[in-house]
Amino acid sequence: MWSCVIAALGYCLIATLTIHTTSNGHSHATVWPADALILALLLKSQRSAWRAILLCGWIGNLVANAITRGPSFSLAFYGGINMAQVAFAGHLLARHVKPGGDFLGNTRASGQFLLYAGLIAPLLGAIAGSVVSHLSFGEPFGESVLRWFSGSSLGLLIGTPMLLAILDGSYLRCYQSKTPAQRAETFAMLGAHGLLCIAVFGFARFPILFLPMSSLLLISFRLGRLGTFAGIAIIALVGAVTTFAGTGPLSVIVINPFAQAFYFQVYLGVLLCTALPVAATVTSRASALAELAAHQEALQLILANAPEGILSFDETGTCRWADGQLESLTNVAQAALVGRTIEEAAALISPSLLLLAQGLEDQETPAIIDFAPEGLPSRTVEASIGVVRQDERRVGMIITLRDISERKSREVKMSILAKTDDLTRVLNRKGFREQLIYALDHATGPLTLALIDVDRFKMINDTHGHPVGDKVLETVAQRLQAGSRATDTVGRLGGDEFAILFDCDVAIATAACERIAQTLRSTPIADAGRFPIRVSLSCGLAQLHPGMTRSDLFEAADAALYDVKRNGRDGVRAAA
Repeated sequence: MWSCVIAALGYCLIATLTIHTTSNGHSHATVWPADALILALLLKSQRSAWRAILLCGWIGNLVANAITRGPSFSLAFYGGINMAQVAFAGHLLARHVKPGGDFLGNTRASGQFLLYAGLIAPLLGAIAGSVVSHLSFGEPFGESVLRWFSGSSLGLLIGTPMLLAILDGSYLRCYQSKTPAQRAETFAMLGAHGLLCIAVFGFARFPILFLPMSSLLLISFRLGRLGTFAGIAIIALVGAVTTFAGTGPLSVIVINPFAQAFYFQVYLGVLLCTALPVAATVTSRASALAELAAHQEALQLILANAPEGILSFDETGTCRWADGQLESLTNVAQAALVGRTIEEAAALISPSLLLLAQGLEDQETPAIIDFAPEGLPSRTVEASIGVVRQDERRVGMIITLRDISERKSREVKMSILAKTDDLTRVLNRKGFREQLIYALDHATGPLTLALIDVDRFKMINDTHGHPVGDKVLETVAQRLQAGSRATDTVGRLGGDEFAILFDCDVAIATAACERIAQTLRSTPIADAGRFPIRVSLSCGLAQLHPGMTRSDLFEAADAALYDVKRNGRDGVRAAA
């Protein structure tokens, strides 16, 4: 509703004043800012409201022309043509500007605005309007086209940005966001610009029309697009008043009033085409800088609360910044790393960092490395690397550090559990085989393998039940561990089968196995409720000799174990 009221009353007022001051009643106005009001209303409104706004604008146009030119049937065509060219420009611009969105916020948007509102729409309107003027008032067609086009184009280009900024509250929000000092600076710059324009256009003897351009560009760089809109409007207002009054530098340059008006239109057009892209570029850069500052603040907040630490190196391998939890991860202060090369940083933290960086050229080096920092050897840190590229060229690298001590601890525990027998807590078959393979590959002294069976274990299970059988196996495993040394390896191969890899020769291993067997014979293991259970072992041993494989070693120990069982069990025998 308010848009319709503004469209009707505002258009009528602006058009009446414009026709009265810049037209003879039959010719087109030199500048036509009334259409800018309608275009601004269209750009800030939903498409559903356009029809009502255009209708109210047409009524305002009809009333204004009737007041200034007198009643005429052709006036209805003027209003229709004005609304048509505004609607056409609005349609073209609305494809790129959403209601309430940023207007002329970048160079591309400024170019589209200059093309659609400053060229295409006014030109089509000028042709149609000049036909009506020629038929109704006998106005020369060519001069009429030029006058309509330049007046409509300048009116849309000058008035639309500023009116839209007023209507959508951009100026109000800008004013409220500024500090008192910034507000004073803004008004001072616009005031000085206005005084300069008055001085330039008020004295005919000095045609120094370039000076307003200088102050306008200064406003564009300092105040952005909103300041630019106001600066252009000030130039247009001051220049229009002096030009239409026949004073000022334009009266010296050209004498013909029409030529003065056209020269002034060209002058304003040059200002617009120069200042609007500059303002758009400044605004776009300011928005980008503000967004970058917001992202940087967010990044610093994230790094301050994130568990990771980050090191950034440039293309020369020099650390440019360090952030995050680096000190808690490495016991090295962040400030001590900035400015250092990757080699120097690796010397402070861990040589693994240098290995990680070398992996950028050496594909065989992993992109992720685990290490214990030099200053915190009890901690496990994971380092990963990322390459920073610009135009397919490597310009730096980012190394991220994170604490994986707990994860590593869990992995170690899970690895141990995967190789540990659930019942007896000694190595299972897989764990014992891995330890045996490692020992055989790295043997520096004698090794002896003992294969051990619990005698008549099936009878124990059948007679006393599996819980007692489990107790027997647990106790046997404990006795085997107690009778061996820390350098020996005990494992359960399955069922009642155990094995010990002794780090000694067969004689010492045989004596150890006999002591274990004697302990089990003489000491009851469990009480089934009526009598104690005594357990005996059958044990076969074989010493590793040069040229023997793992299979050869197992076969020799197994053959010795078979001899013990064949001779009545409960004994210890070494392979020949």
